[in-house]
Amino acid sequence: MARWSSYNIFAPQEDGAALCFNARTGAILRLDAARYAEILREEDLDDDVFALFFEQGIIVEDDTDEIALIEARHEEARGDPSSLSITIELTEACNFRCAYCYQAHAKEHLTEEAERRIGLFLARKLDELSHLHINWFGGEPLTRLPVMRRLATRLAAQARESDCRVTQHVTTNGYLLTPDVAAELRELGIGNVQITLDGARAAHDASRPLASGLGSYERVLAGCRNVIDAGMELLVRINLTRLNCDTVEELLDDLIAHAITPDKAAIHVVRAVDHGNLGEGPASICFRNAEFAERWGRILESVAQRGFGTPSVSPIAYNCPFDLEQAVMIGRDASLRQCSSTDGVIAQIGPDGEEVKAGGAYQRIKTHRPTDDAGCRSCRFLPLCMGGCAYLRERGEEACNPERYIMPQLVTLYARQSSPQETERIGGNDG
Repeated sequence: MARWSSYNIFAPQEDGAALCFNARTGAILRLDAARYAEILREEDLDDDVFALFFEQGIIVEDDTDEIALIEARHEEARGDPSSLSITIELTEACNFRCAYCYQAHAKEHLTEEAERRIGLFLARKLDELSHLHINWFGGEPLTRLPVMRRLATRLAAQARESDCRVTQHVTTNGYLLTPDVAAELRELGIGNVQITLDGARAAHDASRPLASGLGSYERVLAGCRNVIDAGMELLVRINLTRLNCDTVEELLDDLIAHAITPDKAAIHVVRAVDHGNLGEGPASICFRNAEFAERWGRILESVAQRGFGTPSVSPIAYNCPFDLEQAVMIGRDASLRQCSSTDGVIAQIGPDGEEVKAGGAYQRIKTHRPTDDAGCRSCRFLPLCMGGCAYLRERGEEACNPERYIMPQLVTLYARQSSPQETERIGGNDG
């Protein structure tokens, strides 16, 4: 016997047709109006249609344990010892004063002792590694470019001695990204750069001013262009708030006018989060999750209209790299943090490169599984969310990804941007 998968999502279209998407397998089938009506009426399927639905995981055997299949994919990724991702906080200092930032901007930098311990920490793992990914973080990491240069050269050489492939990424506000700096980052092996632009000029300058209070928009926009000219991949992040949500279209047009085009950059729109540091007044600039999703959906339509990609609706093995055993956030003092969204310490790198002082929070975070939560376990969006944001869950807030609120719209957007080979049209008996 067979049954419908627990992870089917239908996205009705204006002409009465529908997209049938399976969140566990990632399959998308286009159903014409007649076929979709037959499914809604629970009529028997033709043999060839049944066979296709079964092949794509839209229909499964009665005894198929889909939860077990999702858990297996997660465990395979979670325990993979061949890949290590390290995010290194070069400094807590920053030349910006962003409205929603959780950091105190102390003039504290990565110490030489922390550098030594990071090298020893890596040495302990290299024998099993085939891939090392380094993300340079701050504060503003480019205020410590000489340290980045020294440590990047050292860690890359250390990895190469063990035949370990190295990739590098930098998260920066972009203000210091002159043509010369961009060229140096490329020479250091940086392949991908994330820069935040929070809306058009006035909105961005209100959200992300310099420490002096002056605006930063023009310099950041120039930094984006310099990344592209240096031959690196560019990710433009937009932290959506009530201050900038109506200016994103203007920003997109400005990016294109500056030759920051869909073939050269990706757009990543996320919800700005109150980290508990904003107080009653400023906290109101942040959307709640469902409210953000509604705005986000409209913005993604504008993103797609201009040719930029929209979020993939493919199933994932984990929500965030920091969910994995082989992903760590290293603070300037060689502390281990939960992730890059918090400076809360959960463990320490010891004098010999070992992980020490790993208390209850560390164990709780690193051993949590997406299906530990009953709500997640029963949710049809689980394969796309994998338990949501662990940081928000630790804070007692809604951890769910916003996709759940607008999934039919996201499926439709994704299908529009997919090639015909990536979806298949299924007609009804009279289609």
